[in-house]
Amino acid sequence: EHALAFVPCAPAGALPQMQLRVDGSKQLRNLFFRGGPRKGTVLRMAEDKPSEASFSDEELKGLMERVAAKRSKISEMPLVVLDAMLPRQRLSFGTADPGFRAMIQSVKEKTEAEGDMTGALGSFAMVGVDPMRRTPMVCGTEVELVSALDDGRGRVDVEIVGRRRFSLVGEPWMEDDKYFMCKVEWVEGEEEEETDGAAKDVNDKISGIVDTADREANIEMAKELEPLVEQWKKLVVDGGKERQPDQISLVLQHLGPMPPAKRPRERALWVAALINPLPALGVAMEIRPATLAAPSTAEALAVVLAGIKGSIGHLDGSAPLW
Repeated sequence: EHALAFVPCAPAGALPQMQLRVDGSKQLRNLFFRGGPRKGTVLRMAEDKPSEASFSDEELKGLMERVAAKRSKISEMPLVVLDAMLPRQRLSFGTADPGFRAMIQSVKEKTEAEGDMTGALGSFAMVGVDPMRRTPMVCGTEVELVSALDDGRGRVDVEIVGRRRFSLVGEPWMEDDKYFMCKVEWVEGEEEEETDGAAKDVNDKISGIVDTADREANIEMAKELEPLVEQWKKLVVDGGKERQPDQISLVLQHLGPMPPAKRPRERALWVAALINPLPALGVAMEIRPATLAAPSTAEALAVVLAGIKGSIGHLDGSAPLW
């Protein structure tokens, strides 16, 4: 059994079962910023306020549009420190933690009040723990609440699935002294790059050429993953490494088809979710935190390529990991 705050610090093979016990609310509170959360803190984004006289009408309009677009990507939601889950991954666990139960109830009530028609019970933000710094990560994944069953005796069993990636904005704060809240900025697209329309000068054109070259290089790296994935799956299944019957088939069912190479960031996240599945296989190094935190698609691909090649070496015996 693992405490809530420290599950993500475990090696990739240290979570042999899907069912986890979630405890440790005091550890959670201390794990965030030293000195504890700031009760009642209201987060505000720092904003530069340049003189309007320094901009033309067209430039000022463009600036305001970019600010509005930036703000539209920011949401406020509950936060849990548990695991560096990736989009499409699923996890089931149970807990008697009163703060977590209060958060789940709040999420469900909010979703019902908003009349959500997707069938989901709600969602919240989840981050893992940086395995090097032993502190919560600043990037994570929105998780959708698929089911939540309260046994009436102080325990709730939930199933969640990873959806969108995000970066934390500011510091989380405690809501009603029960659970954390945070502001998140959604991470969308492949390279998270901002564009202002057509190139306006030589520097913009050069930058565009470089971006195109980078994208093409990323696509070529992403193509390398396809045969490696097939080799990895065969080694796991034929080598009897699955920890439950048809585990890889179930994981693939959850993840869906591998994204095309022309979406290299999504492909990198998909492969990381495959070789570090839930429940764990114990045949690869834990690469999900590094993949989530990678500042660029190229770095995410590099992490995943190293991870799957290392796992293949471990599985075929040519380069054991431990």
